[in-house]
Amino acid sequence: MKSILHRFRPLWLGPLIALLATVLLANLGVVLIDPAAVGENVAIFTLWSLVIAFLIYRYEQVKNKGRLLIHIGTLLSLLAGVFIAEAYVEMADNPLSFGFLTAIWIYLLFWAVPKFFNKYRTLIIGLYTLILLTFIYGRLFSGDYFAYKEPLIFAFLWPIPCFMALWVYEQWKWFRSLQHEKSAAELALLKSQINPHFFFNTLNNLHALTVNQAKEAPEVIVKLSEMMRYTIYEGKKERVPVSEEVVYLQHYIELHEIRQHQKVNIKFVDEVAEGVMVSPLLFIVLLENAFKHGAERLLTDAFIEVQLKATPAQIHFEIRNNFDPEEQPSAPGIGLANLRRRLELVYPEQHQLLLSSDNNIYNAVLTIDLMQK
Repeated sequence: MKSILHRFRPLWLGPLIALLATVLLANLGVVLIDPAAVGENVAIFTLWSLVIAFLIYRYEQVKNKGRLLIHIGTLLSLLAGVFIAEAYVEMADNPLSFGFLTAIWIYLLFWAVPKFFNKYRTLIIGLYTLILLTFIYGRLFSGDYFAYKEPLIFAFLWPIPCFMALWVYEQWKWFRSLQHEKSAAELALLKSQINPHFFFNTLNNLHALTVNQAKEAPEVIVKLSEMMRYTIYEGKKERVPVSEEVVYLQHYIELHEIRQHQKVNIKFVDEVAEGVMVSPLLFIVLLENAFKHGAERLLTDAFIEVQLKATPAQIHFEIRNNFDPEEQPSAPGIGLANLRRRLELVYPEQHQLLLSSDNNIYNAVLTIDLMQK
């Protein structure tokens, strides 16, 4: 909401200042307003301030469109001619004048917001045609026009704030849609950056296994194929069952156990309730880091402990691993940065990621509250 107010600040700030100035000047006696029609005068003044603010807001889009300015100038000239004719006809509230005022307003609306006008064209033209015909009938044929003068004239005014409110609502929907599309595009980019080097490393090891005709080669092919399928197809989905994420993590661990030259003590405990869903490929980043910065850099006694518990209310993922402090990078990698950003996009204010290290043991805890909105 703050973003939409900031974006359209010229539209609401100008009329607000005009309204406050009008009330202040009226109280000081600088501007004389009929005490019996204070609300009506202030409302009309504020309304036209809003219209002027809107035209100024869209000025950059029309300043070089000479044809459009010629059209508006022609309409204003015709209106001036009607007012001059009124002076000779001596007819107050000439229906012809109101007709031209209505035409000018509709044309300005078409110029300022063409997409909005085309979307609601039938409603806008039909409504103002009905109002104008009602006014013409009341002015020329009812015989009692002055008894209904104020409601008939007010009928021309009340659609203006309604259409402006509808336009603001359309802009708000567009703004929200744009934010969603931007977040979706960013999320897709972040997903595409997940552990590509793992697949390259595994393919290199697979090449070595096939050259040596090792018996593990077919198993590696099957597991790697399944992981790539999951990453490509399931990774595109907004939510996947946590149980499928468990299988993906298990395949990852099994492939690492095949390609590791030294023994790694791995413990994986999972308690997953049926039907619990989660955004795909979140946990793999933490597991990958445990291998990359821990097991792969230790010559002996490497261990990784993983615990995943999922209920309809909460998902708790915790991973512990030991590491060599002399082999640690000076700055965090892109994987953790991507993970944090994905969590902000998918689970805003619903997650907690805690990272800590003590006595050469690294601990990562990710908690996601599924019930929180």
